[in-house]
Amino acid sequence: MRWTAAAAAVGTAGEVYRRFLYARQAPEPDLSAPKITGTLLVGGRHRTFTAVVPAQLPAGAPLVIALHGASQDGAHFRAITGYGFDRLTEHEKFAVVYPNGHKGNWNDARKAAHYPARRENVDDEGFLDALIEHFHIRYGIDRGRVFVAGFSNGGQLALRLAATMPDRLAGIAAISANLPTEENLDCVPRGLPIPVLLMTSTADPINPFDGGEVTVFGFGSRGDVRSATDTFAYFAALNGHAGSPHTEFLPHPRGELDTRVARTSHRTPGHAPVELYTVFGGGHLVPNPHYTAPLISGHTTHDVDAPAVIWAFFRDLP
Repeated sequence: MRWTAAAAAVGTAGEVYRRFLYARQAPEPDLSAPKITGTLLVGGRHRTFTAVVPAQLPAGAPLVIALHGASQDGAHFRAITGYGFDRLTEHEKFAVVYPNGHKGNWNDARKAAHYPARRENVDDEGFLDALIEHFHIRYGIDRGRVFVAGFSNGGQLALRLAATMPDRLAGIAAISANLPTEENLDCVPRGLPIPVLLMTSTADPINPFDGGEVTVFGFGSRGDVRSATDTFAYFAALNGHAGSPHTEFLPHPRGELDTRVARTSHRTPGHAPVELYTVFGGGHLVPNPHYTAPLISGHTTHDVDAPAVIWAFFRDLP
């Protein structure tokens, strides 16, 4: 009888893992050059990174800085994006670098966040500046074509950088991250326009689509954020757009019942564009066709490939 109960418990645990915690991952792709690891000394701290630089990268190529979420690292972010940026570097000829946050986190602009990086006031802006210079000197990347894409805590850092160093970046993308409210904002925005792509989900269990308190399943408050639509409207106004944006639904070829994706955009000639991808029914994750997040994070849509649309947005900027 004891063995039967134990077997039942193991079976139940296995089913819980399979349904809520299991992630379908893609294999790491074969690349024209091996991935690179490195260390830079910034503010008295040794900061580490992983990078993918394709063979025969032309001089003046773009650089994408890809920022992981909380309690993650660059290796994890490569995996949950389905290695999408890595694959794109091969034929699009850009470099991508995955920095590692301090003790797994970034010093974003939310007052209420209490990550070690915020408590210790880690100089993540200095780290990114050092990365830009390193990749310019070592690989000849164009300092004027540096882009930042971040997820969750990394998306919050991308939003902070859009406010504090827009002159150093050619554009940013933030996934599962809305702007902090004024009461929760711990930086002084410079008020300069910058191209912005946002990707948020209506059923995100951590970053509330309609605004409010950010928690990790009810624990560890990061304070309040604006709604996704208010975040989009903020950048639309900052970039000088007027009138109503254009909205369209993306194709839905797989017939997934749980999610649909809409793209809302402001593209006024002469103004930095702003785009919002809304994943209806999606969760706290990076949508892509190669990786399915654990169900505890919410539903994964395969109707949009985040690395591909982010890179296309960056690539096509004037």
